[in-house]
Amino acid sequence: MRRHVSGGRGRLHAPRRRQVGIGPIAAIYRRSQHVCPVPLSECDAARNFSVLCELRLDVSRSLPASAIRIDGSALTGKDVYKARLRLLRRPRVCILGGGFGGLYTALRLESLEWPSDRKPQVVLVDQSDRFVFKPMLYELLSGEVDVWEIAPSFTELLRNTSIQFVRDSVKLLRPSDHFRREPGESCTGGIVHLESGTVIEYDWLVLALGAEAKIDVVPGSVEYALPFTTLEDALRVESKLKMLERKRFGKNAPPIEVAIVGLGYSGVELAATISERLKKTGTVKAINVQTTICPTAPPGNRDAALKVLESRNIQLFLGYLVSCIREASTSNDSSSTVTDLEIDSDHKKLILDLQPAERGRQGQILEADFVLWTVGSTSQIPWLQPPDALYVIPLNGRGQVETEETLQVKGHPRTFAIGDSAALRDPSGKLLPATAQVAFQQADFAGWNLWAAINDRPLLPFRFQNLGEMMTLGRNDAAITASFIEGLTLEGPLGHAARKLVYCLRMPTDEHRVKVGISWFTKTVIDSLASVQNAVANSFPHPTAANSPRRPGAMDPDSEVAFDFPPYLCQYKSGRIVRPGGAPTVPAGTDALTGVISKDVSSGDAKVRVYFPPGATGKIPVIVYFHGGGFVVGSPARPSTHAYLNDLVARSGAIGVSVYYRLAPEHKLPAAYDDGWAGVRWAATLGDGAEPWLLDHADLSRVFLAGCSAGANIAHNIAVRASAAGALPEGVTLRGLALVHPYFSGKEAVGGEVAFGPEIREFMDRTWRFVVSETSGLDDPRVDPFVNDAARKASAGIPCQRVLVCVAEKDFFLGERALWYYRELKASGYAGELELFEQEGVDHAYHFNALESEQAVELQERIVAFVKK
Repeated sequence: MRRHVSGGRGRLHAPRRRQVGIGPIAAIYRRSQHVCPVPLSECDAARNFSVLCELRLDVSRSLPASAIRIDGSALTGKDVYKARLRLLRRPRVCILGGGFGGLYTALRLESLEWPSDRKPQVVLVDQSDRFVFKPMLYELLSGEVDVWEIAPSFTELLRNTSIQFVRDSVKLLRPSDHFRREPGESCTGGIVHLESGTVIEYDWLVLALGAEAKIDVVPGSVEYALPFTTLEDALRVESKLKMLERKRFGKNAPPIEVAIVGLGYSGVELAATISERLKKTGTVKAINVQTTICPTAPPGNRDAALKVLESRNIQLFLGYLVSCIREASTSNDSSSTVTDLEIDSDHKKLILDLQPAERGRQGQILEADFVLWTVGSTSQIPWLQPPDALYVIPLNGRGQVETEETLQVKGHPRTFAIGDSAALRDPSGKLLPATAQVAFQQADFAGWNLWAAINDRPLLPFRFQNLGEMMTLGRNDAAITASFIEGLTLEGPLGHAARKLVYCLRMPTDEHRVKVGISWFTKTVIDSLASVQNAVANSFPHPTAANSPRRPGAMDPDSEVAFDFPPYLCQYKSGRIVRPGGAPTVPAGTDALTGVISKDVSSGDAKVRVYFPPGATGKIPVIVYFHGGGFVVGSPARPSTHAYLNDLVARSGAIGVSVYYRLAPEHKLPAAYDDGWAGVRWAATLGDGAEPWLLDHADLSRVFLAGCSAGANIAHNIAVRASAAGALPEGVTLRGLALVHPYFSGKEAVGGEVAFGPEIREFMDRTWRFVVSETSGLDDPRVDPFVNDAARKASAGIPCQRVLVCVAEKDFFLGERALWYYRELKASGYAGELELFEQEGVDHAYHFNALESEQAVELQERIVAFVKK
């Protein structure tokens, strides 16, 4: 398995010449096994300098005078001997990784005063040819900076230094500074093997390899999610955005949808930057497993970020984790419009399955054009240790190197570790964060301690000083909280200007600092002049301003929320309705996994998807199923619902009839009840006498009603309606009613609901009123089946021979009400059989996104047994 130093890619090539330059001094690179066991190219070995093992040449070895040169002049006699000694005496420092830790350590070593024979020969190794100022990668997407400003080449930065740069990737570390040696015995630090085959022998080593994005977390994340940690990542995202912006240009184009997983600093900065760039042409869907953003950020920064996110076209999904990312089949997606297909014929949407991280929520399905993954990172060190000595470098559980306070690796006095590679703790025992600020300060200490160690001086313990935290929130917006001024947070343009000034001053070299400063100042002046010009132009009345109905400063009704029904739906004052999960669908047909065949049928008022089990013969039961979704989302064609019905029909051997019903608030209740009843009537009349599967195989004496959540509510109310005389044709028997995690409520608390605060009851009342055209509230018999004697009598009179109630232990909002339904139905005088099935450790409607889990299979088998009984 290949592991790389943080940065780009590059390889050294095999050489043909033996003699190459080494700084100002030239020496022979012998290709014998004894002296130099690795091939070297002339161009790259010339930059490798004397840390390569050739500089361990035996001084007594006989060499021709022409073999050693200084500035092109051959040396002879004592000069040759002195040159060899000088080369051999100079310490060799190898720094792996050219990020903030590695590059700034090298520059610190260069800036210190050294005795003439003690100044180290420093080599810096990185797989990229550019240093990347990572905190400003977001500005590449907003167009504020150019690549050269935040990603200068190492060649340019190190031009006026003695530091040698090697573009390569680290393959293996073989430290030897942990071995005991006899007094007077020479001690080297060890050897580094590079991917190209080059071997570097060093006296001192600095591990500053950084960390790689950990993206192989959930199914589909490697294939479909993009990280955002390197320059290549940022350029890839920029290219993706440009492609979509070109394709979606125009009023009738579908919006661009970007999903961002993780709302730490990186996720928040990405969400703010991309949403500002897209404006009304796209939507950012930000997902975070915690219920707050940036949990480790200072309150001032977090509040400023939340204010910005809520003011833009960003949908926050807090308290959710992504369980799967998959590609949507655009050609088979009946929800795709002609415009979608014409614009994106070579682009497929992605589907994200979300699981709630806490009880009381339902899983969701999101649709996106592309996904950015900002959660997690992994250390490279574990894969760089020799296979015959896997634990020679001490690591913590995260794969980071354990260090002393002096930044020396424990047990390795000649090896230092800094930045993301190090597991250094503060005085309280807490691990220091993997931030640029920590790496800056560690680089300064590492450089000084290397100087002290080489010159036999005492080393300093590292002490981190938190200077504050900064985050960008857009082209002219940022938040800065300084640790030395309690409670002060700079926001908006002032914070933005301060952040850029600080980062300009932290650029690696004086020369680059000046270039960047001039460039940014010039851009600021140009932007300011443009702003003044726009302000002057806008000061004159627009010809159509007098005809505008909107008041100055009035909020946009298309962005002002009128009703929020999380996690299903949001309605704006303009009437615009947004369903965060969209409406992904899958076509009917033959299911490859179960062999079940399905088809969509419309007949009169009924619209259903019918399922037929493989190999069925004779008369078999019929299950009429109603999907969940709070009455506002979902359909039989929804991927999770369709997969569930395939599995249920295959296991039970019954014909499945899944009902399409109209959704609120466009079609408020009783529309769903009416559509559900039309579906039951259609099945009870054998598809109006025209459906072959029903005509040939339906056993109408074994009809079952089933549903989950809102669908269970519909199933119960359909059963109540079926109790009326002549409601169903002669010979039709409702054998059973299966209610899974049913959606019921009421004005008065029952069971564990007494612990709910008033806001929960108010939320339940508000959402119920939102989906019903006319209602008295939570005392409506349709949501409280036992609210009064009439409702109790109607519920007790349902014509189903058996009722199964399934309850999830962690169903925060509805679990207690399901138990209450079971108890009340049992006490109501209901004459049929009543069963209760409770499951521990699961939440509401968990089974749709975990059909193969042990508990979901147990639930399905219980329903199948209920049908077959």
